[in-house]
Amino acid sequence: MPPCVRRRTIRILVLTNFYPPHHIGGYELRCQGVVDGLRQLGHDVYVLTGRFRRGNADEDYSGHIQRQVHLTWGPPYPPEDLPGMLIRESQGRQALDDTLAMARPDIVDVWGMSFASQPLVAALARSGVPLHFSLEDEWLLNAFEHDPLCIVTQAALDMGVEMTPAIRRLCCLGLSRPPLLDAALTFASTALRDGYQHAGLRHENSSVRIAGIDTRPFQSLRSAKPMPPIVILSVGQITASRGQADLIEAVRRVAADPPEQGNPPIVLRIVGEGDPEYTAELTRQSERLASEKYRVEFIGAVPHERIADVYFDAHLLVHTSRLPEGLPRVLMEAMAAGVPIIATNTGGQRDILENGRWGTLVDPGDSETLANAIRTALAELPGRRALAAKARKHALEHFDISSYVDGHAGDLSKAAAADSTRSRAFSAEPPTTGEIEAFSNSLGAGAEDRAATLDVAADPELAWRMGVVLKRTGRLAAADRVFSNLHDSHFENSTHVRRSTLHCAELAMLRGDWSRAADRLATCLKVAPDHARCLFDRRVVEARKLPEHLTGLSRLPTSRTMNRDSL
Repeated sequence: MPPCVRRRTIRILVLTNFYPPHHIGGYELRCQGVVDGLRQLGHDVYVLTGRFRRGNADEDYSGHIQRQVHLTWGPPYPPEDLPGMLIRESQGRQALDDTLAMARPDIVDVWGMSFASQPLVAALARSGVPLHFSLEDEWLLNAFEHDPLCIVTQAALDMGVEMTPAIRRLCCLGLSRPPLLDAALTFASTALRDGYQHAGLRHENSSVRIAGIDTRPFQSLRSAKPMPPIVILSVGQITASRGQADLIEAVRRVAADPPEQGNPPIVLRIVGEGDPEYTAELTRQSERLASEKYRVEFIGAVPHERIADVYFDAHLLVHTSRLPEGLPRVLMEAMAAGVPIIATNTGGQRDILENGRWGTLVDPGDSETLANAIRTALAELPGRRALAAKARKHALEHFDISSYVDGHAGDLSKAAAADSTRSRAFSAEPPTTGEIEAFSNSLGAGAEDRAATLDVAADPELAWRMGVVLKRTGRLAAADRVFSNLHDSHFENSTHVRRSTLHCAELAMLRGDWSRAADRLATCLKVAPDHARCLFDRRVVEARKLPEHLTGLSRLPTSRTMNRDSL
């Protein structure tokens, strides 16, 4: 036998959106499984996160320091006022520096940092610490174009507003893609890697590794309940982009087939949580369509320890997401449970199902095609079950998270060894409060002058940036005029409608005009049904309570000197 090779123990700092248990989402469960698995292999693992599971953010859990980045893009959202935003950015940078200096990691493993500002991500990339990015979505692609801090920073550069060296160091790192030539990248799916390459991010030191699931709940196979009825299952976040409305309509068509086709009654079981208004709309739609042959059940969230029973009770799993998902965990779970699968032909769905080897792929957003696929699957159910049994064996062999952790640990060790001699550099002193206030005042005054001669119809992108700057520096009346003009001039452009109506709604919230705020948010959601900030604000408007991220705007000197009735 060959001699046993001892694995080198390394110090790993994991940066992640959440540290679970936060909720039952697949991303959080994977993150927890990987962290636990790396520790079981003997590695020292520290966690820096944007949202903390419970207790004090600086609390020491079993010797593994877990800190919280003080900047999140929400919810909870960072301050909308520019001084508050810069202070939070400075705190986030300091939290990163403190953790790097304390933990002295051999490698930083980044599991998505969509919660963080792009300047912070860029500072990490320039820190000299060896980096590995575990990419499960497209957050790293041109995020600077949508980053709140980068938007106002670019406006300052365009207008020639003076920045002190400390302000420039804090703001300007994130105005382009972070330098990743020395980093290692692992994509969750081939589709995701191809998407990055198509967008121009080609990286020689990259690989594809499908993240795993906890297969233990699926080890003891239990047959589905006898038919009738046929149980069709949908699992996932309930939002417009996940296509539950497409599924409800498709199953209705199947259930309405003539009796001679022999279809027994169908129960469509939808598991998950999401947008309450969208869920309510789906519920009303389902109640109208209910009949002796068809009903829809909304189960809500199911604890992870009980999720296997949900799959075992189903005869068919249908995943209707319209998104090119990085890695839809629900498909791996359905395969592990031995359930026949129909899924949309986009993103990581193709990787898991191996381009249709383990299930049927259909075009997203097409209810008729989906209905035909369901008809075919039900007519061929014995054969589909035989295929699902083979898929289950494949899933248990290849999708278990322990196997993924072994490979992932090897990736991290290799990346750490390759960059072990690099020097470490940390950020310089942050700007003072006086510097921040002076920069905000200068930027706001410049934007107000620019807005006075702005042709909103001719240059909507500039108008949007100026409106954002005016709002975040407390020029609320001027901001409202710009955003209202932007909406009126470009009401047929969904991007400009989405941008303008969200800000108009928040300006209305600041002056207590809840009716106008609700109206503007409704307009925004018509063109962007899954807009997270808009959905968050809608819940706040219903409660008639100003959200925390807007309170700083009302305290700015420029806001206090304005007549609110003029907004």
